[in-house]
Amino acid sequence: MPTQNVINRSFNGVITNWNYVPSRPPWVNIPKRLRARLTRRPAPHSRMYTRPEKVGRWILYFMYLPDGKLSVHHNFTLARLQSEAASLMIVCACPPEHAVLDTLAQQCDSLCWKAMQGYDFSGYAIGLSVLADCVAGSDVFVMNDSVIGPFSRLTPFIDEAQWRLTGLSAAAEVENHLQSFALVIRHLDTFFMHAIRSAISPNWCYDQASAVILLQETVLARVASEHVNVGAYWYTDGSLYRDLSLNCPEQLIDAGFPLLKRSLFGKFAGNFQDPKAMHALLKRLGHPVL
Repeated sequence: MPTQNVINRSFNGVITNWNYVPSRPPWVNIPKRLRARLTRRPAPHSRMYTRPEKVGRWILYFMYLPDGKLSVHHNFTLARLQSEAASLMIVCACPPEHAVLDTLAQQCDSLCWKAMQGYDFSGYAIGLSVLADCVAGSDVFVMNDSVIGPFSRLTPFIDEAQWRLTGLSAAAEVENHLQSFALVIRHLDTFFMHAIRSAISPNWCYDQASAVILLQETVLARVASEHVNVGAYWYTDGSLYRDLSLNCPEQLIDAGFPLLKRSLFGKFAGNFQDPKAMHALLKRLGHPVL
């Protein structure tokens, strides 16, 4: 894996080093958000298996394993994350007491289990709360298993982040927001957790994808910006691309982006990109066949 990132190469249709600016969501989303609030549920049960102990760089990796099985892309990602100059926390959603937890405990510095309900934000809430309590002041790269990779080092994205909350990519769809599959938080502490409490909380969750998008992912930047500075490495205003990770993945990779969306090889295969081109890209990047 390359030891240096070429971060922030630009290409047509993107803005790099983007300072977050709030935007007004379309009025049609207001009643949708009001209805979505009715679906809020208590936070999923969770358990900390291994306590984090070292203040410094951390990578928080959320994994969704409904059958407890590690896939090819999970194993690739775990190997890459273990080679980073950072401590690794895994938050795993899987059946309680599943044997996969013993396997994962050997591959990370801190492990948390959570019950199946809730999406990635419920896992983020658990992991970030534990890190804020146990190793306050750490810098954290947050990612979930909807992405494949990394194909280059993640620590430069931590070290070079100009904002307290940073998205690797950002978009204008719904409203200006950070895409939640990969985020960087500088100096994580209880103040930061309090600042984002209306978008990420260990006390509640949403168990519907639409509610997570409308009330968590697309509002996180706006909520956080009231207390800390927010920005992104790559941003699209929607004039050429709606979603950089789906509309121009190869250009992003060549610009220094370290990840690929797994959905390009799954539920969205052929919708946004030529599948042959995507598998050729995966081969070029040294990832096993999916």
